[in-house]
Amino acid sequence: MKKLILSVLALSVLVSSCFAMTPAVIGGIRDGLAIGLMADNPIAKNVALRFGIEANSGNQPLVAFFGGKFYLGAAGSMPLSLGLHGVAYSGNNNTDIGFGLSAIFDRAFGVKPMFMEIGVDVASKARLQFQLGYKIY
Repeated sequence: MKKLILSVLALSVLVSSCFAMTPAVIGGIRDGLAIGLMADNPIAKNVALRFGIEANSGNQPLVAFFGGKFYLGAAGSMPLSLGLHGVAYSGNNNTDIGFGLSAIFDRAFGVKPMFMEIGVDVASKARLQFQLGYKIY
């Protein structure tokens, strides 16, 4: 009975923090045409936690990433952040794990929930990353 009560309490804490995350639909180029879901959540001033999963048309059709977003300043009217993340490309009986580095422009094209991400993933080889996302508030 103690384990059940502890499990329910732990689950309620995790579920309540899950609702605070901002989901987004994201797509573009990531070793091929890609589309997926992402979530981010501020964890401190100017720092956010990000994770997501995408399907792409490349040789390894599943991409998962987990990392951070660090605010740097503004590029014109768009807030600019640095994205650092661990990434895994999986498929065709092979999984490549590596890291990624990207520049994230919020309020892309003057649309508040839209963002643009440009960078590179390095998982056994370097792969271009250029994506647009739309936050679902």
